[in-house]
Amino acid sequence: MSDDRRRFEDLTLAQLLGQFVKSPVRTWRALRVILRSPSGSVQTFAASPSARGQGWLRRMRIRSLNVDQARLLLYVTAVVCVLFGNSLLRGAVDTGQNRGDAAVIDTSFLWLGFFIWLLAEWVGHGARLKAWWRDLDRLSKFCWLARLLPLLMGLASVRLLVDSMTAPAESALTLVQAAIGWLGLGILLWLLIELGRGWLRRRAARSTVDIEPAGPVEAPLRQRIGRGRMALVILATAASTLVWFNTSGNTIALPTIILWLASAALWALAFAPLDWHFFDWATARIDAARRINWRRHSWALMAFALIMLLGMGFRLAQLESHPAEMVSDHVEKIRDSYLVSKGEYRIFFSNNGGREPLHFYLMSLLGGLPGLGFNPFTLKLLTVIEGLVTLPILVMVGVELMGGRRRGFGLLVGLLLAALVAVSYWHTALSRLGLRIVLTPLFTSLLLIYLARAMRHNRRADYIKAALALGFGLYAYQTVRMLPLAVVVGVAMAMVIRRIAWRERLMHLVNLAALVFVAFMVFLPLFHYSLEEPEHYWNRTGSRILGDNVEADGRIDAFNANIPILMSNIRNALLMFHWRGDVIWVHGLPLAPAMDMYSGAFLILGLAAWAARMLKSRDPVLWFAPVMIFIMLLPSALAIAFPGENPSHTRTSGALPLVYLLAALPMAIICVRLRRVFAGRGGLMLAAAFCGGVILLANQQNTRLYFDRYPDAYIGSAYPYSEAGAALRGFADSGGAYGNAFIIAYPWWWDHRAVGIEAGQPFWPNGDISLSELPQFLDDARRRTGPFKLKPSRDLLFFYSPDDEAASERLREWFPSGYEQRVQSSHPEDSYFLYRVPFLGKMGLEAFFNQH
Repeated sequence: MSDDRRRFEDLTLAQLLGQFVKSPVRTWRALRVILRSPSGSVQTFAASPSARGQGWLRRMRIRSLNVDQARLLLYVTAVVCVLFGNSLLRGAVDTGQNRGDAAVIDTSFLWLGFFIWLLAEWVGHGARLKAWWRDLDRLSKFCWLARLLPLLMGLASVRLLVDSMTAPAESALTLVQAAIGWLGLGILLWLLIELGRGWLRRRAARSTVDIEPAGPVEAPLRQRIGRGRMALVILATAASTLVWFNTSGNTIALPTIILWLASAALWALAFAPLDWHFFDWATARIDAARRINWRRHSWALMAFALIMLLGMGFRLAQLESHPAEMVSDHVEKIRDSYLVSKGEYRIFFSNNGGREPLHFYLMSLLGGLPGLGFNPFTLKLLTVIEGLVTLPILVMVGVELMGGRRRGFGLLVGLLLAALVAVSYWHTALSRLGLRIVLTPLFTSLLLIYLARAMRHNRRADYIKAALALGFGLYAYQTVRMLPLAVVVGVAMAMVIRRIAWRERLMHLVNLAALVFVAFMVFLPLFHYSLEEPEHYWNRTGSRILGDNVEADGRIDAFNANIPILMSNIRNALLMFHWRGDVIWVHGLPLAPAMDMYSGAFLILGLAAWAARMLKSRDPVLWFAPVMIFIMLLPSALAIAFPGENPSHTRTSGALPLVYLLAALPMAIICVRLRRVFAGRGGLMLAAAFCGGVILLANQQNTRLYFDRYPDAYIGSAYPYSEAGAALRGFADSGGAYGNAFIIAYPWWWDHRAVGIEAGQPFWPNGDISLSELPQFLDDARRRTGPFKLKPSRDLLFFYSPDDEAASERLREWFPSGYEQRVQSSHPEDSYFLYRVPFLGKMGLEAFFNQH
């Protein structure tokens, strides 16, 4: 051993991190030598007296630093950079600083962390990449060099799209057209290179050595279909025909609903693999469950239990009081769910732009349970349950998308994904909102699981499961309408990216056709409605893209004219995770980013880690995930007629599972690296402390945002319906009657239906009454029958706005015996007036009607 080598003593990784904080430039110079070393060790550097930075290394007294330690050091450095940059961004948002000036400086730290993480992914692979390139034949080398041209075309397209986001309106369309042109040429050239490569391979070798062995095709193209399968097709066809003829006029009876569910099951069985049998499948599942070593996975079970407890605590805390008040969307959902419980089964709820029905049917079941009823709390409780059901599905998303051959790593990613979503402000706000939006992450996650399997293995069963997830998901929320596009793109990428035989590519198309058909059969009742009432079904989608008053023949011109707005919307949608979030106070704290500081920081690193895996693998799922995120952001970005509604945390909710998956990936990688660097229980404890610390810090920030800041913004914009409903109920219980209370209409004021629901009367009719029509309304009310009949022997009560001076004067004129009361609600700067009239009797009412 040389004298120089003897001078070096061991230095721990913690001491090395401390030296990096003191002098990052000199540390980087030393690490450059370490990274260049084939063995990943500083020993090569120590033996070279002429190496730059040797004197500093001697002063640090380092003996060796292996590849795992170097990577971990770079990972930690990247985490520090993105956390610092994201904290600056969050500070600018929270304090109201100039956003444009802050972004230029703060995002530089995010970019720095991104590239440091990429550098860490490169460490230790230099020699392997050289060997890989050296072993390639001439044709492969030429193809890789040729692929650089379409790659440059794609980068040029992205640059043009970025420029179009900030370009003047007159030049934005030209830039977009040029970007699409370059992108199309790049894709075409890439396909030509791949086709030419395959053709030359087959011509030269006449073999399939270069074809990826993806497994045998399950169902040969020519195989005899048995009588049992034909019977299933006949039964499914008959069931779907009956469903079609019994779903006219936006009505569907309970027997037809049962028949529709049966038809979905029959079509799934009809298109199942020919060798599939239910009893064999069930037996295999039971045997697989018995073979699970639960003791081996005890750590995962405990972690999952803690995750569910965190999620339940966040979503159930103060559920009765926050969000405090209803809005019109809540009112319509409660009323429609109540009608469903009474047997009025609809396919599509066309009020207020149109709504898919699944959430209303679930609400009708939950509201009918003892002790719940049809009220705001039950509505919020339902969405909380839907949000909690999503968490275990997210674990499976991580296992399926990231597991592959490393199921343990996929399980770790899935648990971290579920944990980040459990403490997520974004998902919790959707879960407690009381609206059907939270179903979107649930069905998107289900589709991701089966679509990923289908893209990788090309099995018919996975396609059928994806079809069921897609078909039933279309009854959840309008954003799910983007998932058919995602399915087609995903299968196309699987056919192009993987090197498989043309026969298997053909089977991909056959299986995709089966998916489309089964999903369509599930979608059949809603499709029938869309044909009967297309203006209602497509109203919300068309109005957000083109506006409310665009004729059919002018839609293309209107869309082209709004291209600059679309580009700006795309930019804002991409920035919603770190910079500027949803502006609508119902969905969350206005302008607050969708992700907390910690999850947002790891999202940046996740993009780098995901990009590295994309370059290392031909797995189509890895290449598809970023594309699907972009597709699921489009429902918000396409609101070009209402750009103020973008970004929307509700319309982008389909991107939530994959976005948090990207954030969970670098956390899992750091955990694995910690266990490699620090062997034994020490590494395990460090990894657990790291994950637990990040999750608890994210939970602390999100709970503070949701429970401390968001309630003030919500109360400041909502109306005091709960207090008005309590006043109405108190009046009815203390000498009055529900038929004797009225709300006088005023522009942009109360929704009387919300007051009725808060009073326990979902269909209380005495609201939205103009002052000029009040006498006639009172006359009609006394002629009613039922619980809302005006009773002359009871007092009268009128609610009206504090800004409605005419109502105050007219009521005093009409009912001089009454008295006025101004009620100051618990909401700041929000009050209302009550005018109570002692009972007039039949003679008094007759005299009033004769005079007016």
